[in-house]
Amino acid sequence: MGKEGAPSSLPLVPFPHRAEAFSSWLSRLAARYDLHADHLALHAGYPLRGARELDCYLLPQADCALALMTGLSQRSIRTMRCGMPQRRLWVRDHHVWCRECVREALLEGDEPWERRSWRTGATVTCERHRRVLEEACPRCNKIGKGCLFLSDKGRVQPLCAVKGDKINLWGDALDDQLPWGLTIDRTISRCVNALSIDLCRSLVGQTLRAQWRGVSRERRLTTIIEELTLITLITIDYLPRPQPPLYWMLEQSDWKAAFHYTPAMLPTSLATGIIMLASVVLSDHQFFEDRVFWDPSECQVACEPLTPETYVMWLHPKVRSWGRQIISAPFGV
Repeated sequence: MGKEGAPSSLPLVPFPHRAEAFSSWLSRLAARYDLHADHLALHAGYPLRGARELDCYLLPQADCALALMTGLSQRSIRTMRCGMPQRRLWVRDHHVWCRECVREALLEGDEPWERRSWRTGATVTCERHRRVLEEACPRCNKIGKGCLFLSDKGRVQPLCAVKGDKINLWGDALDDQLPWGLTIDRTISRCVNALSIDLCRSLVGQTLRAQWRGVSRERRLTTIIEELTLITLITIDYLPRPQPPLYWMLEQSDWKAAFHYTPAMLPTSLATGIIMLASVVLSDHQFFEDRVFWDPSECQVACEPLTPETYVMWLHPKVRSWGRQIISAPFGV
């Protein structure tokens, strides 16, 4: 039986967690039958593109088939998505997690499962535990191998895909090493969380909860963050080679023109730094006056107040006027 109580054709169906991503629930469902999530998705009628690709694609016919298989409603299946196809570049291609959240699930006898918010580059920290999300396996130190979310003996288990053994999550994670001398305290954490929540809402077309500079009906918050990401990457002379998903590329008439950098494509520490900078320069800077300090020259001492003015002066001369235009825009609707 599914959570809604409708009869299902599958005898074992795990209940989806309230904040769970579709691909995470599908992986837990597939694990009950020692299947890979991609194979179960294909059996349900989803196109052969990988279960994690389905987090931002709505496919009503396949959703209906999966609902009949599991007893869940189509609405439950639909609400587990974390973005729209046109926002695919905001969805991460690898796992990230909060160690304490996963540890709490294991202590409750549950499995490791992914929050919807973890799937997108909009979220870089855990709201509950105020820690930067991890992406490197504590056992093998690899990224993107699927570690911590592997199927074994009918459940998703915290296993290392490289070493093949269990991952020890009971030790403390390494201290967060953020760029530009930034640190996460209660003040900046609240603003970062507010920006992350509104970015997640923007990704699915929902109304924002706070006001941010430059946002309008014609200009989305995600667009502004994409621009701030680009000018920051230009300033630090770090432009990763574009590796957009194949299915996204095939849907574009000109994928190079449609491509834009997002925090989802960056190491979590760098993405966190960019989101932290944006949360300050796009909000009311008077609230942060003499509260947030940074070290733009990275000389090991964060002693300069982070303000829109110091941020603009730090930018590369080629993009400085662009940055000034962004941070001086009026507050949006």
